[in-house]
Amino acid sequence: MKTETMQTLAILLMAAQFFIGCSVKPFAKGDGGALVVIADPLDRPIIQSALAKTFGREISTPQPEPLFNITWTDGKGLTERTRSPLLLLAVTIDGDGSSAELLREMVKGEVEEGIRSGAYEVFKRRDAWARRQLLLIVVGRTQRELGQRLESLADLLYKWAYQFEIERLTQEQFRRGEQKSIERELQDKYRFSLRLQHDYLLSEQNNSAGFIRFIRHSPERWIMAIWGGLSDSAEWTPDFIYTRRKGLGDLFQDPVMTYDDRWTWEWSAIGGMPAILVRGLWATEGPTGGGPFFCYGCWDSQHNRYYIIDGAVFAPGQIKMPFLWQLETLAQSFKFRE
Repeated sequence: MKTETMQTLAILLMAAQFFIGCSVKPFAKGDGGALVVIADPLDRPIIQSALAKTFGREISTPQPEPLFNITWTDGKGLTERTRSPLLLLAVTIDGDGSSAELLREMVKGEVEEGIRSGAYEVFKRRDAWARRQLLLIVVGRTQRELGQRLESLADLLYKWAYQFEIERLTQEQFRRGEQKSIERELQDKYRFSLRLQHDYLLSEQNNSAGFIRFIRHSPERWIMAIWGGLSDSAEWTPDFIYTRRKGLGDLFQDPVMTYDDRWTWEWSAIGGMPAILVRGLWATEGPTGGGPFFCYGCWDSQHNRYYIIDGAVFAPGQIKMPFLWQLETLAQSFKFRE
């Protein structure tokens, strides 16, 4: 049988599985933030910039790394990517390539009519070819329309992808157990909680300075909770969060510094609550080593208290973003109680 015919059959089989499902699907496998984009070569120049703007924002680690690491394939190459956790199919309904052919096998009848009339533009499908997998589909009737829709849907696509990754990585990280006793202790002593994997160790606890720090090795990464009171909510600013975190570095058993010209901030959320997200770079005093850190700052207006959840990585010679994604799941487990 010719190779092209075999590839076509593989595409049709995958499309059929998309609808009827499979009784025994494998689990998806992949690092946090790994996004596979399925698109035909002729469409890629139209959609690359929109996808890079939405998912490819660079994080200084200190080398720039994308928040989502995008790899490209098409309908034919998808046979090797069906266990990828996060996929985005971006095609025109009447395209000539294998990706458009895959879409047309997936959508029939009223759904296809809805796409052609302009009523449907985006779909979200769980567990299409593997368990714990998310497939996003953005369609257009023309290349121009496809590009416009990727831009207009950018916030929604990012939200879906981010929430899915947090959910998936949380399930993966805690399947070997978690430290429930530490979570209860944090609740009783400090009125907040964090979920921690089984292999995180208590590194430092300084009640007078208002922080507790847990470390995991190979490679080294830490998650730290910081707390305190403020009499005036106007003092609660990104500068306060950065300065507070910077000041704690001198109190560590292994003192660290931060770079005043290498930090940024943005509005975000943590544990379902509004937060300020600060990103920056830390280094040992000297410096001889360092890496990226992030801080989520959350304000408790009822009690004039703040909480800062800090994550940092030390992984020389390794890509840092997969480890930052792991810390992100711990940070997003944060909750404080009245």
